[in-house]
Amino acid sequence: MRVGCCSSMRRRRNSKKMSADDVADDWLPSTTMSGPGWKARGDRKPKEKRVPFNRPTPYQIYEALPFVRRYFMYWMKHTFDKEKLFINTFQPLKHKPYYGVPCGGIGCGAIGRDFRGGFCKFSLRPGLVEHKVDVVAADQFILSVRENDRCIYQKVLSAADVHRSSGQLSTWDFGFPKKNVHYRGLFPRSWTTFRIPDLGLTVVIRQVSPVLPNNYEDTTYPVCLFLIDVENTTNDREYDVSVAFTFRNGTGNRRWEREAECSAVMFETPEDSAEQVTGVSLYHRISGMPCTYGLASTHSKDSVLSVCERFDPSKSGGALWNHLMQTGDVPSLEEECAINAREMAVAVSNRFTLPPLSSKTHDYALSWDMPKVHFGSTGRSYHRRYTRFFEASEAGSAADSLCVRALRLRHKWEEEIEKWQSPILTHDKLPDWYKSAIFNELYFITDGGTVWFEFDENWADHEAHLSNYTKEKMKNIGRFGYLESWEYRMVNTYDVHFYASYALAELWPELELTVQSEFTDQVYHSIEKPIRFHMEGDWANVKTASRVPHDLGNPADEPWIATNAYVMHDTGKWKDLNMKYVLTSWRDYVVLSEEHQEFLHHTWPAVKMIMLEALANWDQNGDGMIENFGKADQTYDAWQMEGVSAYCGSLWLASLRVSIEMAGLLEDGETKKLFLETLNKAKKVFVDVLWTGTYFRFCERSRSRETVMADQLCGYWFLQSVSPEMADDLLPSHMVRSALDTIYRLNVCQFGNGQMGAVNADEMWTGVTYAVASLLIQQGEVEKAFHTASGSYLTCFEQTGLQYQTPEALYESKFYRAIGYMRPLSIWAMQWSLKKHCGLNTSKERLPKLPSEHAKTSEDTVKRVETSASEDSSSLGYVSDYREEKTASTRTR
Repeated sequence: MRVGCCSSMRRRRNSKKMSADDVADDWLPSTTMSGPGWKARGDRKPKEKRVPFNRPTPYQIYEALPFVRRYFMYWMKHTFDKEKLFINTFQPLKHKPYYGVPCGGIGCGAIGRDFRGGFCKFSLRPGLVEHKVDVVAADQFILSVRENDRCIYQKVLSAADVHRSSGQLSTWDFGFPKKNVHYRGLFPRSWTTFRIPDLGLTVVIRQVSPVLPNNYEDTTYPVCLFLIDVENTTNDREYDVSVAFTFRNGTGNRRWEREAECSAVMFETPEDSAEQVTGVSLYHRISGMPCTYGLASTHSKDSVLSVCERFDPSKSGGALWNHLMQTGDVPSLEEECAINAREMAVAVSNRFTLPPLSSKTHDYALSWDMPKVHFGSTGRSYHRRYTRFFEASEAGSAADSLCVRALRLRHKWEEEIEKWQSPILTHDKLPDWYKSAIFNELYFITDGGTVWFEFDENWADHEAHLSNYTKEKMKNIGRFGYLESWEYRMVNTYDVHFYASYALAELWPELELTVQSEFTDQVYHSIEKPIRFHMEGDWANVKTASRVPHDLGNPADEPWIATNAYVMHDTGKWKDLNMKYVLTSWRDYVVLSEEHQEFLHHTWPAVKMIMLEALANWDQNGDGMIENFGKADQTYDAWQMEGVSAYCGSLWLASLRVSIEMAGLLEDGETKKLFLETLNKAKKVFVDVLWTGTYFRFCERSRSRETVMADQLCGYWFLQSVSPEMADDLLPSHMVRSALDTIYRLNVCQFGNGQMGAVNADEMWTGVTYAVASLLIQQGEVEKAFHTASGSYLTCFEQTGLQYQTPEALYESKFYRAIGYMRPLSIWAMQWSLKKHCGLNTSKERLPKLPSEHAKTSEDTVKRVETSASEDSSSLGYVSDYREEKTASTRTR
């Protein structure tokens, strides 16, 4: 695929003076920059300044003092290694407004990219994202241009700000003009365009990672392609052009820069092979784990490929830079860099002639072979899933094979990506922001500290609870895990996965089935270890039998062995986890397993047990409806619910309806009868206690009682996404529509001028906003759905510099919370609903034509109403509901 041909260049005239912050320019290469995606110019800065939340009210501070005291002791215990904290409440991560599409497949570790061209934010250690690492100076593409045997131009192809130690790479020119860089990101691809107008040259670097739906092999590869097109738009100048690719050991983290001796070796495929590939492998260690980087390129006709096996990235870099300038090639090595140096970099380069009005493309691959890894406790080792497909991986020498395979599959991968994305990107009734959001929010599936391991029989030594059914699933598919957040370091946090799982269910259903099977086994498991919880100060066992765990562990410890790392609250008392398990089991049975009886038989005993447990322990007055205990006992873990609640109550109703169906399928008549009787009673209680005439109140008793919760129909939403006819049994349709209308009118249109999504108390939860939009689609309110969801995406990606690090929550101004969060993957619930309820891309499609790019709201609809929110939704920890004195109303008056 050739990009950036001469005919693609076009000029734009605009009499209006544009600021440096504007993405638009007088020059745009239409082939690469047109179409949906997130776009930026190299000098882009956020329109809004945002920081992590840090302004609790005096009342909230007073209320939180006992928690602060307990948590502070825990925090001090890890003074010198804050990575061991499952949440670092006192030092939240600050966003970096320069992130672009990350590199790599799924579960193999990821490498971040800066939209201005730099490499940053490595997450090669399993479950740990090195967000604090800035752009690595030595990891670069370099353009060198010669004319009449003389170098007339040589610069690093990056406009990122690079921080270097004294003398480091001092000979390299990092001065590429920011305004001449343009970026378009559409995960798992991106296009970075570098313009050199004085020479009439344009360079386009197309980044491609093998993230492919329903592909369980190539998608696991730790590799990224860079397909580089160089175009000469002049009429009379011929150039000799070189493009070099350099990479150093480590991750940019000083802890690993000089950890061990490095070595490098050149590799090449036979000359008679279908497509010859030459490259270099760089051996080093990261946190004690062997890792090999591979750089390679294909041989092209009339091009000269050169390889540098080592140079010192901590010194001036003059040997490589000057040799490239003088000859157009990289040197074979830098003699001053020892063969076993502790800091080492390598390079590959292509040199070719570029006549006037022509373009040429050269393809590069980057791989990172880190086959055997461990978590923080080093209790046991894991093999990455990709090792299943490479014989040399056990010896840590698959980097070359990964590069070769990637380069030979590049056309196939792009064809598969285009086949997957095209039905959405070309649909004339879907807004452009959605076409960008649906794919770009998927960045987290690669960059969420994700792990995907090959099954190991030895796991059973420490996990006796694993069933044969689950083990067989893992043997076929492997074991999958992703973080709740870059800073909430817990694997497979289930209350959040409930929302995010639509991405897996839609794109990699076998992974979702395996995760659900594993959580089924966890229901029976217990950890008889008493612990004191930070928030309430109560004592309980870490994991209670008959309860779904909150998470499967902290990657700084030992996930899957030390589960329930979240010790803010006793999640054995949470009301939503078990209900979410029941509903997810039904969805995965009906849709993903295609009603496979073995999956039903695997999940039903756990479903039955936890439903009977809930009825016995959580229905305090025997009326069929479970009650909350006046604590933050669900995913809104700083928002106290007491008595019957809309959130947990709707989950309970939906779970009862699902359990009735499952019991009927397995001919468990007695249980079916019990749950049917319970459902009939519970529905009446839910309506009698919570229905206000226009919406379901937040809960029966608490300061937040009358609050209009955006997520009040959560159980109804999930069930309707799977079995609409069953959801109709839960609540009268006119109540559902009225509640949704109230949510849209108050939580959406009266928050952030109607352009920030759906608020709860004073926070807009990004993932919940997408879920609410999904429910609106199910109810036929497609225009309102897109308007609601657009606020979440546009605020993060276009206003605040939070692209590719979507937070859990945003305040109306100034603040955000928990960047790099799992829940926004719930945007795939919107796509799920568009397909199931609107027949998207079928002959029965019922999708209305939207009146404009963004659905409009009338002036009176978006008028701001200000009132104080409930004070009892506060916490200094995990889910903070702190607010300033005034907030947009989500309460009735």
